[in-house]
Amino acid sequence: MSTKGGSLADRVQASYLQLSAVASDLNAISDELGKSVSEIDAALKKLNLGISVWVEIRSWTGDDLDYYRENVGYAKVDGKWGIALTTVSGNHNNPDQDDVEQWLFNDGPRKLRLDAIEKLPEVLKNLSEEAIRTTDKIKARLAEAKEVAAAVKGAAEQPKKRVFANIPTRAAISQAQPPQETKPIGWVPAK
Repeated sequence: MSTKGGSLADRVQASYLQLSAVASDLNAISDELGKSVSEIDAALKKLNLGISVWVEIRSWTGDDLDYYRENVGYAKVDGKWGIALTTVSGNHNNPDQDDVEQWLFNDGPRKLRLDAIEKLPEVLKNLSEEAIRTTDKIKARLAEAKEVAAAVKGAAEQPKKRVFANIPTRAAISQAQPPQETKPIGWVPAK
């Protein structure tokens, strides 16, 4: 039985051919997007920042406190720093049971990559701000670190001497008299 527009097989074949042409375009454009993000990653890698930031793409919270968040950021994923994507879902009543998925940008779901593009300027801005905060924190702790380093260096350069000189040896302990039994103040022997 044939329906409007040809047989089922004809319609499936036509749809598949159309999908094949669209998929080719989709993959080519997606590859171009990936190359652009790879250029950002390469530029950031040269800075050797070692700090993470995240920017929310979208989030949702239900009446039952279930939630879902999508983020784009700069982070270390599987041992490699780069522009990254993450999804987090769970329930605010059970924060230890979050379901977290994380990808480097070019490995993430295509729709999430597309939605993340407009947030990249904010990621770079937040990364710069976090670098400033981290630099200030390091500056504030630098004097302490130098003081500790100088103390360790000074101790390492001193001639080695027995640090525990006042601790008796095993032989001295075994020859020592057992301690005398002492009674608490106000102790009266039982009758």
